[in-house]
Amino acid sequence: MGQKIHPLGFRIGITERWRSRWMAPKKDVAKLIREDFLIRRYLKKNYLSAAVPRLDIERSGDTTTVFMYTARPGILLGRKGKKLEEIQAELLLMLGEPKRKLMVTIVEVNRPELDGQLVAEAVREQIEKRQPFRRVLKKSVQTSMSAGARGVRVRLSGRLGGAELSRIEHLTKGSVPLTTIDADINYGFTEAVTPQGNIGIKCWVFRGKYGEKLKPREASDDRTRRPMGRPTR
Repeated sequence: MGQKIHPLGFRIGITERWRSRWMAPKKDVAKLIREDFLIRRYLKKNYLSAAVPRLDIERSGDTTTVFMYTARPGILLGRKGKKLEEIQAELLLMLGEPKRKLMVTIVEVNRPELDGQLVAEAVREQIEKRQPFRRVLKKSVQTSMSAGARGVRVRLSGRLGGAELSRIEHLTKGSVPLTTIDADINYGFTEAVTPQGNIGIKCWVFRGKYGEKLKPREASDDRTRRPMGRPTR
């Protein structure tokens, strides 16, 4: 049985910051954790087209600040920032506290090809449009490598291509050192909804060691791994 750990949880507090940053009395902890969950679920569901891979929440005194990382800031800002004000009002209404101090800050993702969550969501969109999964795998990995990634791995699991039995397919290029703490591994997960069932999509993007600057370069040779079983003839 494999022993796996989330790449973010492996590095949190060492090389990665916490996604929720606040302190509260013991009696309020459960309430605030639930609020964080509701905020993330609401924004992710209603602004899926804005390509939001990450949401950070900070609390200082009576003010709650939500940092929305997005590859399409224009969708969230709108004209003269009116859309941003609407988002803040929607969150306050959803939480049931209209007089509370809540701020939404937009942080632009300059290179979405190096974000594991955005790569996984791009794969999901193409699979839901019934694109051939092997072509989607190869194209997504090639795009990330051309953008400057040191290594990329994309893994699909489910009834691929409408097959009767579920299986696993994944494509790896370059190096993906998951057990190295100072390696900047960006991980993403999502599910594609198809008529045959859901397909799980996992993506790991190795962006070099922390502090290094990545430059676009040509992709290296790929390695396509097949599930263990009888050898094909």
